[in-house]
Amino acid sequence: MSKTTILVVDDHAATRTAVVSLLEMTLRECNLLTADSAEQALSLCVSKSPALVIMDIALPGMDGFEAVRQLKRMRPQVHVVMYSASDVSVYREESVAAGADAFVSKGRASSQLVPVILRLLPSVAPSF
Repeated sequence: MSKTTILVVDDHAATRTAVVSLLEMTLRECNLLTADSAEQALSLCVSKSPALVIMDIALPGMDGFEAVRQLKRMRPQVHVVMYSASDVSVYREESVAAGADAFVSKGRASSQLVPVILRLLPSVAPSF
Protein backbone atom coordinates (compact mmCIF):
# COMPACT_ATOMS: atom_id res chain seq x y z
CA MET A 1 0.00 0.00 0.00
CA SER A 2 1.46 3.37 -0.98
CA LYS A 3 1.56 6.26 1.43
CA THR A 4 -0.72 9.23 0.96
CA THR A 5 1.26 12.43 0.46
CA ILE A 6 0.23 15.59 2.31
CA LEU A 7 1.96 18.93 1.73
CA VAL A 8 2.03 21.56 4.51
CA VAL A 9 2.64 25.11 3.25
CA ASP A 10 3.49 27.84 5.75
CA ASP A 11 6.23 30.46 5.80
CA HIS A 12 6.73 30.11 9.58
CA ALA A 13 9.00 27.16 10.41
CA ALA A 14 7.53 26.70 13.90
CA THR A 15 3.99 26.44 12.51
CA ARG A 16 5.06 23.97 9.81
CA THR A 17 6.78 21.86 12.45
CA ALA A 18 3.74 21.92 14.74
CA VAL A 19 1.37 20.87 11.95
CA VAL A 20 3.70 18.10 10.80
CA SER A 21 4.02 16.86 14.41
CA LEU A 22 0.24 16.82 14.79
CA LEU A 23 -0.18 14.84 11.58
CA GLU A 24 2.62 12.41 12.46
CA MET A 25 0.93 11.68 15.80
CA THR A 26 -2.57 11.28 14.41
CA LEU A 27 -2.33 9.85 10.89
CA ARG A 28 -0.77 6.56 9.82
CA GLU A 29 1.11 5.91 6.63
CA CYS A 30 1.32 9.48 5.37
CA ASN A 31 4.25 11.01 3.55
CA LEU A 32 4.52 14.58 4.84
CA LEU A 33 6.16 17.30 2.77
CA THR A 34 6.65 20.96 3.61
CA ALA A 35 7.05 24.20 1.70
CA ASP A 36 7.68 27.74 2.89
CA SER A 37 6.23 29.55 -0.13
CA ALA A 38 3.45 29.19 -2.67
CA GLU A 39 5.96 28.93 -5.47
CA GLN A 40 7.78 26.06 -3.75
CA ALA A 41 4.42 24.39 -3.03
CA LEU A 42 3.36 24.53 -6.69
CA SER A 43 6.67 23.01 -7.75
CA LEU A 44 6.25 20.18 -5.21
CA CYS A 45 2.68 19.60 -6.38
CA VAL A 46 4.00 18.97 -9.88
CA SER A 47 6.90 16.73 -8.84
CA LYS A 48 5.37 14.86 -5.85
CA SER A 49 1.60 14.85 -6.60
CA PRO A 50 0.24 15.20 -3.05
CA ALA A 51 -3.31 14.08 -2.39
CA LEU A 52 -3.90 17.02 -0.05
CA VAL A 53 -2.33 20.43 0.51
CA ILE A 54 -2.68 22.44 3.72
CA MET A 55 -2.16 26.01 2.51
CA ASP A 56 -1.55 29.09 4.62
CA ILE A 57 -3.14 32.24 3.23
CA ALA A 58 -0.50 34.81 4.20
CA LEU A 59 2.67 33.85 2.35
CA PRO A 60 5.54 35.93 0.98
CA GLY A 61 5.23 36.58 -2.74
CA MET A 62 2.18 34.76 -4.06
CA ASP A 63 -0.57 34.42 -1.46
CA GLY A 64 -2.36 31.18 -0.67
CA PHE A 65 -5.51 32.12 -2.59
CA GLU A 66 -3.64 32.57 -5.87
CA ALA A 67 -1.61 29.44 -5.20
CA VAL A 68 -4.81 27.41 -4.79
CA ARG A 69 -6.28 28.84 -8.00
CA GLN A 70 -3.14 27.83 -9.90
CA LEU A 71 -2.94 24.44 -8.19
CA LYS A 72 -6.56 23.60 -9.00
CA ARG A 73 -5.95 24.47 -12.67
CA MET A 74 -2.91 22.15 -12.75
CA ARG A 75 -4.19 19.37 -10.48
CA PRO A 76 -7.97 19.67 -9.95
CA GLN A 77 -8.11 16.37 -8.04
CA VAL A 78 -5.85 17.65 -5.23
CA HIS A 79 -7.72 18.43 -2.02
CA VAL A 80 -6.88 21.76 -0.39
CA VAL A 81 -7.39 22.87 3.20
CA MET A 82 -6.79 26.59 3.64
CA TYR A 83 -5.72 27.72 7.07
CA SER A 84 -5.07 31.07 8.62
CA ALA A 85 -4.50 32.76 11.95
CA SER A 86 -7.36 35.10 11.01
CA ASP A 87 -10.69 33.31 11.32
CA VAL A 88 -12.82 35.78 9.39
CA SER A 89 -15.70 35.09 7.04
CA VAL A 90 -14.07 36.89 4.11
CA TYR A 91 -11.14 34.42 4.26
CA ARG A 92 -13.54 31.48 4.37
CA GLU A 93 -15.46 32.84 1.37
CA GLU A 94 -12.31 33.59 -0.63
CA SER A 95 -10.96 30.12 0.16
CA VAL A 96 -14.06 28.50 -1.35
CA ALA A 97 -13.95 30.86 -4.34
CA ALA A 98 -10.30 29.92 -4.96
CA GLY A 99 -11.21 26.23 -4.98
CA ALA A 100 -10.31 25.05 -1.48
CA ASP A 101 -12.26 22.12 -0.04
CA ALA A 102 -12.14 23.40 3.53
CA PHE A 103 -10.94 26.20 5.82
CA VAL A 104 -9.46 25.67 9.28
CA SER A 105 -8.42 28.39 11.68
CA LYS A 106 -4.87 27.94 13.00
CA GLY A 107 -6.29 28.50 16.48
CA ARG A 108 -8.49 25.42 16.03
CA ALA A 109 -6.10 23.32 13.97
CA SER A 110 -5.32 20.91 16.81
CA SER A 111 -8.99 19.88 17.06
CA GLN A 112 -10.29 20.47 13.51
CA LEU A 113 -7.49 19.75 11.04
CA VAL A 114 -7.32 15.96 11.36
CA PRO A 115 -11.12 15.44 11.14
CA VAL A 116 -11.19 17.60 7.99
CA ILE A 117 -8.34 15.58 6.46
CA LEU A 118 -10.07 12.30 7.31
CA ARG A 119 -13.27 13.56 5.67
CA LEU A 120 -11.40 14.52 2.49
CA LEU A 121 -9.14 11.45 2.46
CA PRO A 122 -11.19 8.58 3.88
CA SER A 123 -8.49 6.04 2.96
CA VAL A 124 -6.06 7.58 5.46
CA ALA A 125 -6.08 5.67 8.74
CA PRO A 126 -6.02 7.62 12.00
CA SER A 127 -3.64 6.56 14.76
CA PHE A 128 -6.22 7.04 17.52
